[in-house]
Amino acid sequence: MTRHALLMALGRHIDFKLCTRSVRLSRVLIIFISTLFMGGVTACSETEPVVDHTRTPQALKAHSATFEQAVLKVSDRVHVAIGFGLANSIMIEGDDGLIIVDTMETVEEGKAVMAAFRKISDKPVKAIIYTHNHADHVFGSQAFAEGHDVDVYAHESTAYYIGRVINIIRPIITTRSMRMFGNHLHQDELVNAGIGPHLTIHANSTLNALAPTKTFKDTLKTTIAGVNIELIHAPGETEDQLFVWLPDDKVLMPGDNIYKTFPNLYTIRGTYYRDVTKWINSLDLMRQMPAEHIVPSHTRPVSGHADIQKILTDYRDAIQYVHDQTIRYMNQGLSPDDIVEKVKLPARLANNPYLHEFYGTVEWSVRSIFTGYLGWFDGNSTSLQPLPKGEEARKMVELAGGEQALLNQVQEAMSKQEYQWVLQLCDYLLHTGESQAAKHIKSAALFKLAESESNPNARHYYFTQAKELKSNLKAAIYPKPNPAFLAQLPTKNIFQSMPVYLKAEDTLDVLLTVQFNLTDTNETYSIQIRHGIAEVQNYPISEPDVTITTTAQVWKEVSAKIKSPINAVINGELAVSSGKLALVEFLSYFDVPDFSSE
Repeated sequence: MTRHALLMALGRHIDFKLCTRSVRLSRVLIIFISTLFMGGVTACSETEPVVDHTRTPQALKAHSATFEQAVLKVSDRVHVAIGFGLANSIMIEGDDGLIIVDTMETVEEGKAVMAAFRKISDKPVKAIIYTHNHADHVFGSQAFAEGHDVDVYAHESTAYYIGRVINIIRPIITTRSMRMFGNHLHQDELVNAGIGPHLTIHANSTLNALAPTKTFKDTLKTTIAGVNIELIHAPGETEDQLFVWLPDDKVLMPGDNIYKTFPNLYTIRGTYYRDVTKWINSLDLMRQMPAEHIVPSHTRPVSGHADIQKILTDYRDAIQYVHDQTIRYMNQGLSPDDIVEKVKLPARLANNPYLHEFYGTVEWSVRSIFTGYLGWFDGNSTSLQPLPKGEEARKMVELAGGEQALLNQVQEAMSKQEYQWVLQLCDYLLHTGESQAAKHIKSAALFKLAESESNPNARHYYFTQAKELKSNLKAAIYPKPNPAFLAQLPTKNIFQSMPVYLKAEDTLDVLLTVQFNLTDTNETYSIQIRHGIAEVQNYPISEPDVTITTTAQVWKEVSAKIKSPINAVINGELAVSSGKLALVEFLSYFDVPDFSSE
């Protein structure tokens, strides 16, 4: 039956079922169905092949040219430093001063960039702008201030998100970030980081994010050093993301909402849900700007309005395509594993150099979108209350005929170069005990996967976990903060982070209230440990069990474990109403990690 005959038959069926007054409705339905039908045919008729540019290590090596170190002139008063660290730093030269957009990941990298900028201009820095809260954009800010008080512009939520990473999830996000960015890899293993040459953070790095002093909610129009600047909230890679628009220069600075690789709609180092519909809307806002130059905070700038429009349009189309097709298959009841097999970028997008998978991937994005809408449950009843990993592993070992039989299967899979299957089988052995043979083979399989992987994030993660298994490498790197760094952190954040480090199992029978009187800030906080939870309040309470009197700065240093609490008592910097043993007991209930390298 032809498509026309099929549609006419369908129309007659609808007419038969509907009353006479609904004939017009039936015709509308025919048109609607026909449109869907034709749309499907059009989508399927695209014959241009997808050129797989990114699935070889050689392609990743070629991508390194994107980060060749340089300070490029974009317009008469805009220069961008590329290749000094993971992110770019942008200098806007005003009449009587400089504005710096994004400040690198460490003070050391910041100083190197500032030295390069000083070859262009000796004007004082009048302002710093953070496009968002990520470490590679804020932690080198002290270098650009050069010892002076400088206004720092940011979205109103940026300080919160900086504190969230530092105070709440620092241990796990640091470990996973070091794996993802390959901070422990040799030069032949670390080709580039996809959006920059490398993330240069090590135990001796200096981090200092100056606190924002000028914040806004939606938009901010201002003039700094004679330069008209518009800051526009544009959530995407982060909720606090903004873009910078120079209307007189027609220069657009999109932050991390676009760079020359498929975007990290989800990052494997871990993140809260990145709302991709907001990301699309933010790109649409940028498309409305008559930009002649676009200067991303990663990768190289682009000039020419037509080229910029195409890049922005294809970028937002790729994000929408992945979003919409994921939702489509979700609504058909498919699981994330099923959907990743179906959602692939069409050729016109996949072949765009700005959408090669050198950072984010379509597969990871699909999984994140699914979870963002529906949460962790994939819809299969088997997933509701799965067996504990150890029990499942024991049963799989038994099913295989015992540990040696399963290990034989692992070795056979390794010989067939079925490396992903090797990983999955090894995990069963590792969950049933300390199988040195399984650790060795899993490490070898990870090395093999890493060597053939072209996505830097996956490549680095494979290499690093292989080293962890082989040599007990500890991935986390904690640069020790200096007092100036801690001074920038809101005191409230320090106290509010403490409950997540409470050793609940040790405090189920504990009822203890401690009050903190901070003499330099005139603040009072209380922490009540109450049978396995810690409640924090920022007001005085009656009859606390222990009163601690100190300064906010001393407590920050004690909390960060760069100052001994006992020494602080002995030196008179900290007073405890019930004696120093009460302080030691209180602190023993918390499993707060220190900042030293592990």
